[in-house]
Amino acid sequence: MKLCLLLVAASFVVLAACSGTMQGVVRGEGTRVQIEYEQGMDRDYYRTTLDGENFSGQAVDAGATSGVGTVFTGGAVGTVVVTNSSGNFVAVLIGDRGSTVRCQMNYADSSGFTTAGGVGICQHSDGRIIDVAW
Repeated sequence: MKLCLLLVAASFVVLAACSGTMQGVVRGEGTRVQIEYEQGMDRDYYRTTLDGENFSGQAVDAGATSGVGTVFTGGAVGTVVVTNSSGNFVAVLIGDRGSTVRCQMNYADSSGFTTAGGVGICQHSDGRIIDVAW
């Protein structure tokens, strides 16, 4: 019973996600935009509000590569899946009034840790550009 409780507690720690806020400015207007993020295992989740419209969506690693490798340890042979991140993420956020925001983000940490910061550029479906840093 104690082992089971320990495993359940450990799974909550593993599932805990990092979150934070990116700062943006609409180019030419100066309107400030905050983009909230939550880092997931294989993608990030973004949320923002612009002109009263709520947007939410996902960011995925545009340059990620995966492959299968073989591991030799202590006389045993195993197979592992290896994933490499580029740190270049593409996001699409869909608004609750039908608009969209598409972002190209360059994470400072090439392994894809959002909390390390980065810079990006987003474009609203009406053509406005949002410069982003965090």
